[in-house]
Amino acid sequence: MTRIIFILSYPTYVSVADQAEWLAWNNRDRRMPAILSAMGVEVELWGIGRTPQVVEAAGDAGTRYTVRLFGADNPRRAPREHVSAAMLAAARAVTNALFVVIGTNGGIGYHLYDRLLKPDARRYAVIIGGDYWSRLLPHARMVFPESAVQEQALAHPRFFWRTPIPRTRMLRLPKAIDTDLFHPEVRPIRWDVIAVSRLSRWKSFDEVGALSQRYRVAVAGGGPDAAALAKRYPKIDWLGHVPHRDVPGLLHQSHVYFHAGRRDYFPRAIVEAMACGKPVVGFGARMGDDVIPPDCGLRVDRATFAATTAALLDDPARIATMGAAARQHAVATHGLDSSVAACQVLAGMLR
Repeated sequence: MTRIIFILSYPTYVSVADQAEWLAWNNRDRRMPAILSAMGVEVELWGIGRTPQVVEAAGDAGTRYTVRLFGADNPRRAPREHVSAAMLAAARAVTNALFVVIGTNGGIGYHLYDRLLKPDARRYAVIIGGDYWSRLLPHARMVFPESAVQEQALAHPRFFWRTPIPRTRMLRLPKAIDTDLFHPEVRPIRWDVIAVSRLSRWKSFDEVGALSQRYRVAVAGGGPDAAALAKRYPKIDWLGHVPHRDVPGLLHQSHVYFHAGRRDYFPRAIVEAMACGKPVVGFGARMGDDVIPPDCGLRVDRATFAATTAALLDDPARIATMGAAARQHAVATHGLDSSVAACQVLAGMLR
């Protein structure tokens, strides 16, 4: 086994509509192939894009790796259900690869698992993103959760029909944020609260909507529910889709970051806000102290979010102290090289 192929379980355009913008990102999905390339591993990143494309991307230490995007066979279906027969055929033709599926429950990952990984007993690993459980996990050689809550749920499932995942087959994976791009900067404050989120039914905007009755609130992001949400919460400043490189400039103009979602375990936007020196507020049911350390922000629930957020906004000194701690935590824990240990494990699996 001589090659590692990362497979994006969701199409690139779920996160970013513009393919060129997605290709310019420097997030964990791109950092891990770049790091492995510098380790001497032959590595590729595959996904479904708007148009088929093959790009030679820059790895670390002057190396290169291949990004291979396929077209969807069923583009009229919901994006999470998109699959590619061409990708499946290409994967089947590669007999010397360790596959690493990024995301647990996207249609691409299920398609690959049901038609190749499981029936052909191929070796693979899973990087958890979004929901922590799917049928891919029991047979994965390695699972990379993002948080303590996920690790506990995997090791000790609530439902008897779920196979426990031994902690020896788990390694927690940090977010890998570009902390040079996402950095503190003093700018005039336009908003008290800002959120960055895809505008879909999987998120929750009731809380930021309630806060907008008293505070200046902005939401950056696009999605299928944009028009309905703007009508429902007219006092929110809906900013629409913002290119990733421009998000720090918006975060700089707000006092506090509020995560608009109750279902998420560890959204990347939380760490990006921390890296910009902003206290973060998020729902504590699925996010523990490892996601939002107590000195970096607030873990709330539906009963307490309004009063707790108000108390923070009324205390500029606390905002400054929390923001400084948040920046320090993001740099120490989630920098661009924070996935090196996971890459070393993957490289070791080739032997």
